[in-house]
Amino acid sequence: MGVPEAAREYARVIAKGRSRVSGRNFNSIVAFDPDPAQGQGRAVAHSSFHHFADYNWDPRLGCPSFVTDPEGDQVLADAGALDDIRAYVNNLALWLARDLN
Repeated sequence: MGVPEAAREYARVIAKGRSRVSGRNFNSIVAFDPDPAQGQGRAVAHSSFHHFADYNWDPRLGCPSFVTDPEGDQVLADAGALDDIRAYVNNLALWLARDLN
């Protein structure tokens, strides 16, 4: 995932990651500012929806049937990790909702 050629003027990679399996770097989040020429609002492309799923906020709830990764307990072991996720989601919502004028 990267910035589409047509959006180079108003989109940017805002987060990168590194695969624990392959060791490869990857773009994780791309943010799109409003495109004045098209009259479009803000948008975000995220490489994985699972960060927003209940299971990642509290693994005691059980995982969806399609999840094959081993169970993790980082958010239970480190309260700061969940605080970071909550802060990201809050900031994302505020940024997306900002007035375009």
